[in-house]
Amino acid sequence: MAKSKGRAGTHTTVIEVAQPVVRAFEKKGRVSRGMIEAGVGARRQTLKVTSLPGCLRLTVVSKGSRQELHVYGVSLDEAKVILDSPDFRNLLIHFAGE
Repeated sequence: MAKSKGRAGTHTTVIEVAQPVVRAFEKKGRVSRGMIEAGVGARRQTLKVTSLPGCLRLTVVSKGSRQELHVYGVSLDEAKVILDSPDFRNLLIHFAGE
């Protein structure tokens, strides 16, 4: 478990689709918010989870934007449990490498 929970870094803006994801993961670890890319032509709201050395990268895509989040202190198995919540039924969730 992470020594500190909550927000990491100074970038505080989160796209609407990513807000419940951020809230859920901040309860278990630290979340670093990445830059928001606009003009993304996506058909569905998606979440891609990629395991990196020392963190998880969550890529959240909505119909008009994309944002990468880095989550520290949460394992891939813990992420699967968190994302199994009914709060994320509207997201197409993909775990990279599976």
